[in-house]
Amino acid sequence: MYCIDISSSSSTDLVEQYSTSSIENLLKQKDQSKQFMVVKNDQKYVSSPAWSTFGFPAKRVEDGSCQRIIGFASCFACKDTYSYQYGGSGKGPMDKFIKSKRSTPSKLTAHDCTLIRDELTKWICSSVRPFNIVSDPGLKITLQTVMNICQKYQGPINAEDILVTPPTIANNVHKLAEYYRSLIRPVLIDQAESGALCVCPDLWNDQYKKVDYLGLTAFFVTSAHGLYSFDVCCARYNENDKTGQSVLQISRLVKNKCGNFGFKSECYVYFKK
Repeated sequence: MYCIDISSSSSTDLVEQYSTSSIENLLKQKDQSKQFMVVKNDQKYVSSPAWSTFGFPAKRVEDGSCQRIIGFASCFACKDTYSYQYGGSGKGPMDKFIKSKRSTPSKLTAHDCTLIRDELTKWICSSVRPFNIVSDPGLKITLQTVMNICQKYQGPINAEDILVTPPTIANNVHKLAEYYRSLIRPVLIDQAESGALCVCPDLWNDQYKKVDYLGLTAFFVTSAHGLYSFDVCCARYNENDKTGQSVLQISRLVKNKCGNFGFKSECYVYFKK
């Protein structure tokens, strides 16, 4: 096995034989001399992102210089080592290793947990937000999506590039509503044509704004005995009459106005009181 001095590719020395397991053990040794280490791949062009996580194992020699151990590549963090042939792309097992690490969530340190907790506390107090906002499922899903996207980028991400303005959110509500309606429209039409669609009206009151709202939820059971429900639409209820018959009549109007699902005239849609 040959080692090449990092500072000069022409200097080679014959050294002992190594294996991936022996290199891993040598790199994990907790001695003060740091005789074995992982050095960066200093090639000008590298074809794989694996080289941001991997480097070459090297050994410190008597004159203080480092000599690369040829034929291997090691992880900077955990010291996992794989065979590597010069001129290779760095792909293969190293890329698979990175993907497996990304699929396994990393555990935050106590310091980072404290920092995040403090920032959340300051945000809630300064903006007068309820404490249970941190338990909101939508917040968790949004944060997870942002973190997954940020993993694709090597450098830090500016928060201004992630957050959007209130008018943008308001406009996007209508866009997303139409998109999801287009997805469930053929499903609901199919269930209605089969006579299996049930629409349940739900009437409630906003105690602060003193406004009544009417929501419609569609239920159906598939041939595989699976129960599904969709929130079809929601609108203000301005009628003084809140009896069942009146609610059903307004429900049909709301469905036609907000849902616009295009049911055929011969379809049977059951409205439940």
